[in-house]
Amino acid sequence: MPRRLAPPQVTVIIPTFNRARYLAEAIQSVLGQTFLDYELIVVDDGSTDGTSAVLAGFGDSRLRVLRQENRGISAAMNAGLRAARGKYIARLDSDDMWFPNLLACETMVLDSRPDVGVVYARAQAMSANGTPREHYLGLPLRYPQDALLSLLWGDCTCNITALARRSCFAAAGPYDETLRTHEDWDMWLRVARSYHFTFLHSTLGRFREHDDGITSPSSSTFVAHIESRVQVLDKFYASPHLPSRLAAFKTRAYRNIYTEIGLFLFNTGHHTRALRMFGRALVSGGNPAAALARICWLTVAVRLLNRFGFGRQILQFQAGVRRRVRARVAAGTAANRHLASPRTENVSSDTNDCNRDPKQL
Repeated sequence: MPRRLAPPQVTVIIPTFNRARYLAEAIQSVLGQTFLDYELIVVDDGSTDGTSAVLAGFGDSRLRVLRQENRGISAAMNAGLRAARGKYIARLDSDDMWFPNLLACETMVLDSRPDVGVVYARAQAMSANGTPREHYLGLPLRYPQDALLSLLWGDCTCNITALARRSCFAAAGPYDETLRTHEDWDMWLRVARSYHFTFLHSTLGRFREHDDGITSPSSSTFVAHIESRVQVLDKFYASPHLPSRLAAFKTRAYRNIYTEIGLFLFNTGHHTRALRMFGRALVSGGNPAAALARICWLTVAVRLLNRFGFGRQILQFQAGVRRRVRARVAAGTAANRHLASPRTENVSSDTNDCNRDPKQL
């Protein structure tokens, strides 16, 4: 394929460090997209394994490789952004993969919705060898008209399925290179100050769960990684002159993040640290009784219900009700768009193949 001179519509950035085992599959999932107007930039952040050999095996002219000393994922993403030529920017981690229709579905949303800055979808978990697992990342916005409040409630995005306008990064500034993890949540919080987000009700990729990842419970850095999520909120609320709606949300945001961290720790056997985080959630302000009820529900009731068929049916029914309520809210927002300019909304895709079962792809 001859090298194109005109800028592509999309730039895909894959930051990688010592992921030679999985990198080829990630790259191939980009090169196999049904949407073709893109460039792919792989930023090798000082890998010492066989990454160079894997990259040498690809001859596609759309692929460019940048190499730098190991400086972390934020620095790798910033290098990719500086080299990007596309109008839209997507990121794929080097141990994950896309379904072939991701760029086709999401570029269609941004092309047709100039009021939207970021579109994202769901991704399904998979094992180290690629076997699908039955849990997902990517949730609808809790507050369909306000992405920033939704992201303060909890990071609902799925980073590897997000497609953003290049102008989003120009407005938000570079990735924070002092953050070794959770740099994506920090970035989306900054982007959401100025841009609308849309959730696409489709599963468009898979993220890999394996023992080599820093988020793996077997990793020596797992606890530090999970607990460092608080730093993102600390940074956000250190900003001066926050609007009143954001300042008023502070106690709820901290309650939720302490609860989330506690759940991660509790479910991976770090019970003492989990109890410490749950304690912080209870004293962070707001409604301690509501916080305690939520903790008990998520740590005990959900576990017990998942053990029995009828319990799983109850949870599925509850999830279905929640989805229908959010869908109605989103539909009401769309119907009233001519009356008010919403900050965000959750949308369903009616494009070809965008709602297909991932098992069919």
